[in-house]
Amino acid sequence: MDGSIEIEARDEMNFEPTPTHRQQYFVCEGMTAEIVCVLSRRTWESHYRGARHLLVAHEHLARRRGETRIDGLPTCSLQNLSRTLTFVPAGRTFREWHEPDIPSHAMYIHVDPQCALMTAEGIGNAMLEARLHFRNAVLWQTILKVKTCIESGRGTSSRYADALGVILAHELLRSRAGTCAARAAVGGGLTVWQRRLVGQYVEEHLAEHIPVAKLAALARLSRYHFCRSFRRSFGTSPHRYHSLRKMERAKELLANRHATVTDIAFDVGFRETSSFTSAFRKLAGQTPTSYRRSLAHGGG
Repeated sequence: MDGSIEIEARDEMNFEPTPTHRQQYFVCEGMTAEIVCVLSRRTWESHYRGARHLLVAHEHLARRRGETRIDGLPTCSLQNLSRTLTFVPAGRTFREWHEPDIPSHAMYIHVDPQCALMTAEGIGNAMLEARLHFRNAVLWQTILKVKTCIESGRGTSSRYADALGVILAHELLRSRAGTCAARAAVGGGLTVWQRRLVGQYVEEHLAEHIPVAKLAALARLSRYHFCRSFRRSFGTSPHRYHSLRKMERAKELLANRHATVTDIAFDVGFRETSSFTSAFRKLAGQTPTSYRRSLAHGGG
């Protein structure tokens, strides 16, 4: 999947093709859940952008190929997604596609940022950051309790469901705090505002040479501390991150079959098509032409 289609802002998940089973539930005030099953091994895709927070819980999912994206974060190509969680703050764009190995089961929980259970826990938009495919045993157990509650017919909007909603909001805050504490214990990464500012600058200047000193200045850090903190936050160096984002943009452009490879090379900052082809092959594992051909056959 190329990710080039603009996602409309709406408060519901979108799936292509339609899942085998899809059921929505009202959990409690400010929180809804959706259970989705995909039994076939056909490539499928989901995307979301809306005014509510989204928590994705993949109960069973292993993919031969696939990608998960949240704007502002590096693309994740993790294959075993079973028992992983993804958090998408309100207003952020989320998209993932899978070429699954096994039947897929997932729960998508939507939470209104302004609802009482969130404000009671002191959780604001600025405090919650996007997270891709993380694991948290306590939060996972709470999610399973929510699933059991809505599937057992015990009734939603009950005191028990309300309590689960409060616990889930609380565990979201705790899991975020635990992540921040872990970063601090090992020297810390970039803060939320630094990651967003640097990530946005890279996205807006993909076709240009970006000096590390410029990114460090944006983050208000020395070059040395910026590089160390950047690697802790993004898992790679600033230069490689910039290169990876260039290739992701190139993949999106390659989905337009009217654009030539030479034009795309110029669009992402390469003066020579041969240099672009070499860099694309190194990072994507195939040439731009081969990648475009794979799109025509339903690949990614």
